[in-house]
Amino acid sequence: MRQLTVMNFDEIFVDEREKGYPRLRQCQLVMLRMLKILDYLCNAYDVKYFLVGGTLLGSIRHKGFIPWDDDLDVGMTRENYEKFVKYCVPQLPRDIFFQTTETDPPFPVCHQVEAKLRDKYSSLYNPHNKQGYHDGIQLDIFVYDRSFLPHNFFIFLLNRTIKFLFKRNGNKKRANVLKWIESNSPFPLVYASSFISGRKMVRLGANYIRKEELDKLVKVQFEDMQAYIPGGWDNCLKRQYSNYMQLPSEHQRKGHHSTHIGDPFNPCDHKEILQWKDRRISDNREIKEARNGI
Repeated sequence: MRQLTVMNFDEIFVDEREKGYPRLRQCQLVMLRMLKILDYLCNAYDVKYFLVGGTLLGSIRHKGFIPWDDDLDVGMTRENYEKFVKYCVPQLPRDIFFQTTETDPPFPVCHQVEAKLRDKYSSLYNPHNKQGYHDGIQLDIFVYDRSFLPHNFFIFLLNRTIKFLFKRNGNKKRANVLKWIESNSPFPLVYASSFISGRKMVRLGANYIRKEELDKLVKVQFEDMQAYIPGGWDNCLKRQYSNYMQLPSEHQRKGHHSTHIGDPFNPCDHKEILQWKDRRISDNREIKEARNGI
């Protein structure tokens, strides 16, 4: 494991959102840059991550984003997530906000996504965000615990029970409970996150990963980079999507945020934001700080 020096990430991973068209593609370029930075830091600190959900599907079927997809999903086991928080998060550039219930208290406790990387220059205009948490364009981080029986309903029920019991500081307490289950369960368990959040997801697919499917990670093309996916990706996609290479009908080809695609150039209403028009001033300051060893 090597210690990184302070660097200007904008020189290494150039922000190309202005080159995209239409707006959805601009948002995808914002997310892609965050993935490149996450990949770089994870490689530097030996943190293992993998693409999941629609992002995993996109990497196999489209070699990148599903053309109409408006989010990006990354998974980590609990052990690797804790390493990511300890070693990688302090190295994130100033234009990326690491969002959890600790860094952003209005962020919902036991949210189906335990952490997010948020772009500080942008906003999603999420109509469900009434609490005032950061709403920049996001990269979702799903934390996988090996504490679940291989059944969507059980995963859903256990997560909802923990959420009910631990309404405050829920993610930390949830992690401790799941670690205890992993250490003491007499049954074979699978990896899962709290992603199964409603009745529809209980009925559809199987959102878990078996240990042997995650023991080895492989690299695949994702847009203009190489990203990691589970070695057992074929089984994962078949469970979740059945015939995953078949395109959905045209009326089903829409992103998770529907008409609220996001604004790549105007930030949300939060203290942790930056103005796109001022970015060159910020970049120059980062370069000077890096040269002076600050």
